[in-house]
Amino acid sequence: MKKEAKINEALSSLSAEDQKYAKAQRFCPIMTYDRLGSMGTPLKMMIEGKPVFLCCKACVDDAKKGGEKTVKTVMKLRDSTATLAKLPMEERMAVEAQKYCAVANTSFLGSMGAPLKLEIDGKPVYLCCGGCTKKAQADPAGTLAKAQELVKAGTLEGHDHAAHGHGDHKH
Repeated sequence: MKKEAKINEALSSLSAEDQKYAKAQRFCPIMTYDRLGSMGTPLKMMIEGKPVFLCCKACVDDAKKGGEKTVKTVMKLRDSTATLAKLPMEERMAVEAQKYCAVANTSFLGSMGAPLKLEIDGKPVYLCCGGCTKKAQADPAGTLAKAQELVKAGTLEGHDHAAHGHGDHKH
């Protein structure tokens, strides 16, 4: 909850319209596990004529380079956010921690309607759609391992600014 207060405070310095867009997007399209506002006020860019919010300056070059792909990611994040907003908070946090389907690993949970929840070895595993259920059930151990890998990736993602090409200081 402390984190939510910090995020709301960071978003409050945006205009009312930009706050609406940033809240609809919720996550950075480059560092997709990073909540907008978790690193201060999100940065706004226009790409292909659309407002795109980023978690920090380190994502600007990648967002520009991505162009249309960045905008598509933003649209998927908005769809996902709108869908996940209907879930109880605890469930939403679990889904956002996994972020991607355990079978279709590039598919944001919630971008194709409500995510499906499977219990594998007593652990929740989320899928993007019914089409992934058969594959998930055909290899439950692999599916569970992938879901856990996705959650772990989210806890690691944060910002390693070195990965963005910063920090190559010449001494």
